[in-house]
Amino acid sequence: MNNLSITCPSHRSISTMRKENSTNSINEKSLLEFCKAHKALAQISGRWKLSLLFALHEEDLYYASFKSILPDISDRILTKQLKELVEDQIIDNKKDKVKSLYILTEKGRKIVAVLTALGAIGEN
Repeated sequence: MNNLSITCPSHRSISTMRKENSTNSINEKSLLEFCKAHKALAQISGRWKLSLLFALHEEDLYYASFKSILPDISDRILTKQLKELVEDQIIDNKKDKVKSLYILTEKGRKIVAVLTALGAIGEN
C-alpha cells in the first residue's frame, strides 16, 4: 500500500493508507471533482464539527468555552477540528496574548443556515 494524498476542497491534504488505484480512492477523487456539494460536505465532516458550528452560531467562543459546552470532546480532536474549520475559512480565530476567540465567517454563517434548513427537513 502506498501513502495516498488526496487534495480536499480546502486544499488540505488527507493522507490515508490506501492503494492508489483502489476503487475507493478512485471514487473519492471522482466525487471531489464532480460534485460541489460533496466538496462542501467534506469540509464539515467530522464527528464534532457540526456541534462546533452550532455552538458558534449562538455566540463567539473561546477555546475553553467549547470544552464546557462539549465536555466529551478530547483536546486533541477539538484542536484538530477547529484548525480544519479555520483552514477551510468556515470559522476565524482571533488571537490575543492569552486566548483564542473563534467566530463564524460569512461562509460559516451560510453553512449554518443550510444545516438549519436540513435539520427542519429532518424533523418532518
